[in-house]
Amino acid sequence: MRKLLQQLFPHFRTARRQWKRRRPPHFRLFSASPPSPSHDLPPAETERINRASEKYFQRREPREYWLNKPFSDREQAGWYLWRFGLLLTGINPGPADRVLDFGCGTGWTSHMLARMGAEVVGMDISGEALELARESAERSGPLPGGASLRFEHFDGQRIPAPDQSFDFVIVFEALHHLPNPQALLCEFARVLSPHGVLGFAEPGVGHSEEEISGDEAGQGVLEQDVDAERLSQSARAAGFGEMELFIPGIHPHNYSLPMSRARWFLRGISWLVPSDYTRLSILTGPIGILRKGPYSVTSIHPQSHRALIRSLVSSVASPTSARFDVALTVTNPTETVWLREGWRGRGCVRAGAHLMNPEREMLELDYGRAELPYDVPANASASLTLRLRAPAQPGRYVVRIDLVNEGICWFERYGSAVVDVPLEVVQKIDTATDPIRT
Repeated sequence: MRKLLQQLFPHFRTARRQWKRRRPPHFRLFSASPPSPSHDLPPAETERINRASEKYFQRREPREYWLNKPFSDREQAGWYLWRFGLLLTGINPGPADRVLDFGCGTGWTSHMLARMGAEVVGMDISGEALELARESAERSGPLPGGASLRFEHFDGQRIPAPDQSFDFVIVFEALHHLPNPQALLCEFARVLSPHGVLGFAEPGVGHSEEEISGDEAGQGVLEQDVDAERLSQSARAAGFGEMELFIPGIHPHNYSLPMSRARWFLRGISWLVPSDYTRLSILTGPIGILRKGPYSVTSIHPQSHRALIRSLVSSVASPTSARFDVALTVTNPTETVWLREGWRGRGCVRAGAHLMNPEREMLELDYGRAELPYDVPANASASLTLRLRAPAQPGRYVVRIDLVNEGICWFERYGSAVVDVPLEVVQKIDTATDPIRT
């Protein structure tokens, strides 16, 4: 049997040997006891490293090399773009989002964020890098409507922004250069909105021992490992919730499968791709997010818009211009938490109604709203009451009930089922002037 497997899968043993050669010397299993949070370097050492970082972009490389980042580094360009794309997919910033791109360097990541429609602030400690970033942004042409991009200097200690200024903070390949990571994690928590997200992609364990890291360290730049467990503990100490790590693919230089073997892997023989490779990808290049709020996904940045709505009345009769109530129960069947209070006019979920004629033609869009009594998580329900005013003209109508995510959309737009409640409006009788009624 063993000989048959070796004939069928000759690359497997080779893959195991390659894994042993490529893994860093201190590669380890996660320990039972998480490490302690990071410690900042002494102020004098921090200041020395920050001064060296400011001068980093004054090196001998031609100016065009910096302006063409990341494409000027042919060997690493695809890897950087893939990792940044994975990070963007995980956090999904978009129009009207305020994003801080911290440690932006020459600004290529900031420009990509702005092209997605966000309001982006690129920040770096190097004034020379920021000048290059501004020049590169000017060369790239105008941004989409509503997007903005500006670059600001970081003094090495405090982010020059008020509390709760940003919806996202992105740190791409920069955290491992910081001499005061704990202090800056506290700063990131300070400038993030109540449900803000910090996204990061970093070289992990073993990075400081690589040859390129030695070259950079020789120029005064701090090169250190980012241990995912330690970063998680540090982030909790700064006020973030639990870290979420993305599961990246395996670097193609490390492992690939010819189609003759891939077909067996796709049919369920999972050990053809050793799990150690995936574990190595996470340890040596962690990509993930840290959330400031208590929920993983909220209506501020929803993954879906779907609701189950039940009206507690089958129909309504009302005099003209009188107020009437429609009692409802709404259930959330998705993982997106509906927030009672959003942020900056977005992400607040409410019950809403439209007024229609019996043929379902719209008469009055946004006929009324009702607030949720509390945040509604997955598989939870809430009861609320729509208080509406009957039309001035008697007749038959339909009240269409839906949910609305303020500043984003009505749920029906994404296929969520609505509820139609018949409304009969009758002429209001004034008993003070009607001699028959008197």
